[in-house]
Amino acid sequence: MIKVVGGTYRSRILKTPNDGTEPTKSMVRQAVASSLSDLIEGGTVLDLFAGSGAMGIEMLSRGADKCVFVDQGREQAYVILENLATLKERRGVVLNKDYKAALDEMREQFDIVIIDPPYKMKDAYTYSVSYLLENNLLKENSAVVLEYEGEIEVDISKFDWSKKYNYGRTNVLIVRKRK
Repeated sequence: MIKVVGGTYRSRILKTPNDGTEPTKSMVRQAVASSLSDLIEGGTVLDLFAGSGAMGIEMLSRGADKCVFVDQGREQAYVILENLATLKERRGVVLNKDYKAALDEMREQFDIVIIDPPYKMKDAYTYSVSYLLENNLLKENSAVVLEYEGEIEVDISKFDWSKKYNYGRTNVLIVRKRK
């Protein structure tokens, strides 16, 4: 179990799947939320590979209007639904499907996209970022958060700003698309 770091649900406990899913560490969630504070309030969030939903719930707790949670694991989707129900949170939508299928169905633009696949799925970063850009799923002033271990290959040339953070074995790359 983990706790929400800030906002309305601060200190509330979240369930985690039993299958070895590793939720994003609280210090990483806090840092990401702090660096995206200008986009969270009233924003629309896409949490790909959502796991327990901790990152997306953190965004809802801090004032996001909506979060779409995507995870292909049945247990993960169930845990996210349980966490949202426990919080009486109605601004979350859970899609229990593969990330590529979910992206194919997206028709709205997002302020924040969180991409945190199992670290061995290196191609998921490249595919997701390319898909978001090619299909106009990012708002003018938006951010993509990539959480990973080791190295990833992502073309960030279409973004105006990037910053990389390191938290032990975990790396976080935040790229922003401005007007």
